[in-house]
Amino acid sequence: MKFFRWIRPFAHILFILAIPLILIVSPLYLFVSPGFVRYEYSRQGFPPAERFSQEERLRISDVILHYLRGKASLKEMATFPTTEGAPALRKAEVEHLVDVKHVLDGFFTLHKIAILIACLSIIYLWYSPSRFLLPIYLRQGVWVTGGLILLVLLSSVLNFDLFFTRFHELFFPHGNWTFYVEDTLIQLYPLPFWSDTVLKLGLTILLEGGVLYALSYILPVRSQSE
Repeated sequence: MKFFRWIRPFAHILFILAIPLILIVSPLYLFVSPGFVRYEYSRQGFPPAERFSQEERLRISDVILHYLRGKASLKEMATFPTTEGAPALRKAEVEHLVDVKHVLDGFFTLHKIAILIACLSIIYLWYSPSRFLLPIYLRQGVWVTGGLILLVLLSSVLNFDLFFTRFHELFFPHGNWTFYVEDTLIQLYPLPFWSDTVLKLGLTILLEGGVLYALSYILPVRSQSE
């Protein structure tokens, strides 16, 4: 099989761009889940809800997360009642969660595309004279990811309120993500939930990158000339 020299730069760039997307989005499948919320609620010192019992808090959170992961309909989430019989979420909260689902779905779609690109790039490089460059490209992708995540972690540690605001301004329409303390979304997911989640998500991504970086040194490739 003949490999054209001009293909390699494209495979190189696409591969390096795919690695951060894969590493950053992969943990979201775990973090956007009822199990993770239960873990957060069980942490010592986690603030209790003023309006809801722990059981009701989890019940409402579960339907929200099921909606975000496509396991519940918008109607089911929007009409889900509290123990008093009223809808748990205000219209503005429902609209924000619709936006959140759109963003998450976009991330998950990009994740699948990134995996496909990475696989095609690996196949091309593996069967080309540039095979020996594959570990180098892997490490470059990890370095890019590490730089992005360290920047995020540093920003969140220095001023989480500002980081939280800038993040929402980047992904959501202006003003539709701000709520009152007594609103359900704040009662379910107070600021300590998000600060701890960002920290754990960042550390998980760095761990993933570390594993991939280590694996790049044991790939069974040998140096070859072009």
